[in-house]
Amino acid sequence: MTPNEQATLLDALLDGDISEADFLRLEAELIVDPEVRKAYYRRLEMDLLLAELASEEQRPSPDRSAAATDRQSGRLRRWAGVLVAIAAALVFIVAMLPSAADRETAERDNENSPAQIRSENEPSATGFAVLSGQTDAVWDGAPIDNGGLLPQGELHLVSGLVHVELFSGVQMVIRGDAVFSIDSPMQVSMQRGSARAHVPEPAQGFRLKTGAGEVIDLGTEFAVEVDEMRSSVKVVDGEVELRPSDSGTRRLRVGEGVELAADGTVTRESVDDIALVGPAAFQDALARRQSGHFRQWQLATEMLRNDPRLMAHYLVDPNQGWSRQLVNRASAASRVNGTAIAGDGAVVAATRTQDRWGRDGGALDFSRMGSRVRVVVPGEHRGLTLMCWVKINSLDRWYNSLFLTDGHEEREPHWQIMNDGRMFFSVKPPNMDDWTQEERERQVFYSPPFWDPSMSGQWTMLATVYDVDQKLVTHYVNGEPISRQSVPEALLVDSIKIGSASICNWSQPMYRSDATFVVRNLNGSVDEFALFSGALSATEILNLYHVGNPNER
Repeated sequence: MTPNEQATLLDALLDGDISEADFLRLEAELIVDPEVRKAYYRRLEMDLLLAELASEEQRPSPDRSAAATDRQSGRLRRWAGVLVAIAAALVFIVAMLPSAADRETAERDNENSPAQIRSENEPSATGFAVLSGQTDAVWDGAPIDNGGLLPQGELHLVSGLVHVELFSGVQMVIRGDAVFSIDSPMQVSMQRGSARAHVPEPAQGFRLKTGAGEVIDLGTEFAVEVDEMRSSVKVVDGEVELRPSDSGTRRLRVGEGVELAADGTVTRESVDDIALVGPAAFQDALARRQSGHFRQWQLATEMLRNDPRLMAHYLVDPNQGWSRQLVNRASAASRVNGTAIAGDGAVVAATRTQDRWGRDGGALDFSRMGSRVRVVVPGEHRGLTLMCWVKINSLDRWYNSLFLTDGHEEREPHWQIMNDGRMFFSVKPPNMDDWTQEERERQVFYSPPFWDPSMSGQWTMLATVYDVDQKLVTHYVNGEPISRQSVPEALLVDSIKIGSASICNWSQPMYRSDATFVVRNLNGSVDEFALFSGALSATEILNLYHVGNPNER
């Protein structure tokens, strides 16, 4: 935040007309930056001083006329309004700033880490299209997940089919082996491969460029097949404008097609149909394939119930009437060290939304303030595994809750996501009262950043394993470990307790009597949450991902 922006926001706060978005920005700065707090207090002090001077000026003297007194009374009323606004703003900001008790709790929770990263700029992402589906797709280089932005530059789809949606509204099915680039929302260049494009009316004028020329869509659907020797164009519906590189423009209508040589000369005035399904047919086939995988996941879920390590497994059933109770699907016969499993969850404020399988009402949206699922997990546990499928809209808070015990007392775990995209996990060791801040920070295990705004709205499986025997904390994203950290002997907790806790929010120890709370609800959705007593292996985590991934290839 620049000094000018800071001054503008402070003025808006003191005037009482600050927007919610600007207040959240200023709130973060006030909490972390003592210089911003000093600037705020200086401005507040100046405004109060001016108000006091105005108040003194309005006091009537014996020689003042009634009219003068009325004028001064009017000024008093105006200043009274200003004072009320300032007082309201002060109460508002003080309520949002950490109290002494909050700071003590934050210190215990290691939430004053100097490693915090504050973004100075608006979040941004790069790309002109998203990947909406893929079948047996193999990419040259890193795989691209469904829902992800397609990066700029040359892309190589080695084999398989993909469905691409450009921001202009154009939808394309591309078949590998294909080399292409998405140059803008209105242009794709293709060196090799087959593609079929559906172009809605708002995107008419979309261009597909090849080495032999370019195709300009005039509505609605066309297909191309390109290699080093030739380029074929076939109009499926509507018409296109063809601009070969060596001759003038010509129009092609429904059913018409042309083959061009690499230099742009016309070699054939007609071509056979290009055997490639359109976007709608592709999505229908993908839905049928996903339906089969969904049935496999349901079977695996039934088998998982009997895992003796499973303490809690929460799913939302879209086919049942909605209640505020979330049934724990772990088998009631399961016991861990002779202790009963977790009870059912109580849903607070969260609303139902579409799950990762596309079912309406199969997930819980926690973006509403105060949203959470309240649970009680009894017993003591030698190690812990936490897993959830989550769709993150944005990381609005410093700490975005996944699973937090009500406080952060000895031997209790906390699992959350930092605003810079790192996972946070800690189990508080006993006897920390005399530890230094540096020693306290060692009890927190961060992953590298795994999330950025380009992943907004994507379903992702997260897991963290606290392995007592191996003295290891491992963070997983989509079944793959992204960090492994050793737990120092002095910090190792071999008997973890949970008790009362919240999924996707936090209730401070005094929440029953204090209306002030720290905002920790996750701005996103969860459609599956599991908690295991003990450490799952890397193979087990990967299997959970594969069986639960609706886009499994």
